[in-house]
Amino acid sequence: MPREPGRPDGPAGPGEQFGIIGRSPAIRELLRRIERVAPVDVPVLIRGESGTGKELIAGAVQRLSARKARPFATINCADLTRDLLRSELFGHERGAFTGAVSPSVGLVARLHSGTLFMDEIGELTPDAQAMLLRFLQHGKVRPVGSTETKRVDVRLIAATHRNLETAVADGALRHDLYYRLHRVVLEVPPLRERQEDIPLLIRHLVHQINQRYGLAVEGVTPEAMVSLEGHPWPGNVRELEAVLEQAMIFSSVDWITPEDLRFPAEIGEGRPAVVAPSSPQPYERLRPALRREAALRIVSDRGAVTRRELQRVCGISHQLARLELAALARLGHLRRVGNGRSTRYVLP
Repeated sequence: MPREPGRPDGPAGPGEQFGIIGRSPAIRELLRRIERVAPVDVPVLIRGESGTGKELIAGAVQRLSARKARPFATINCADLTRDLLRSELFGHERGAFTGAVSPSVGLVARLHSGTLFMDEIGELTPDAQAMLLRFLQHGKVRPVGSTETKRVDVRLIAATHRNLETAVADGALRHDLYYRLHRVVLEVPPLRERQEDIPLLIRHLVHQINQRYGLAVEGVTPEAMVSLEGHPWPGNVRELEAVLEQAMIFSSVDWITPEDLRFPAEIGEGRPAVVAPSSPQPYERLRPALRREAALRIVSDRGAVTRRELQRVCGISHQLARLELAALARLGHLRRVGNGRSTRYVLP
């Protein structure tokens, strides 16, 4: 029986049940830490770049905790104004501020015995920070405009892409709140630090996008896979999903080819910018085709190219230079000669 288009042939890693895709050492270590901390009823801080899937991590912690059958809610601290955030979290009394025509029970109180995920915790205003600190210290909240406190039992999971140490130094984050939040920390690795997970993520995302839009894309060609593996992904998994989604929608064949790929800096342009190999601009931010053009020019000028030469000329990492040269060899554009430190690539 043929497999379903875009569906992985096997499990996408031990965290697939939570939507955490990958088998890399970094992801396995993260899952190990999640399993250890989830049953321990303490606040958790999740740190990671935008697009790394911090909300998935929060969901995994909740589902592995003793509160898994209790309410779970998410609030994005960057989406609300100061008064709305305070009111949303802790509730308010009638007349506490303009528009407060009736009393309201806050989200924290409604989640009694459950879990609250606060995304972008670094965006909290100073007065909201004070109220959150009071809750973390004493398990009590005081609605805006009230003089009475209420005891609640809610586990807090917070997330941020900001450097909280810098926020403390700048006075944007209370140091006492920082220490309350920073007791148990889960660091989510960026995609560039777990490149071996990219093929698994691609198969998983292709399947999801097929289901979402009723498409039937089989997957990506080997050449397109090399391009996707070589991209630095500053937007992480969210950027990868956006690139695949556009490629699948506009592709005229069953398989995504390198010509279908448009990375964020190129979206709407239809072609990559031309930059000379000697440019100081990092080639990691350009399409793989330009990095390979640089390698071929080095071979044309010098007769051979080494990984170190390509790394120095393009300003890319050791691993990315190795991947690009290996890709050119697989495609038949170059031939590998020698082994170890003496390895070089020449014209076939």
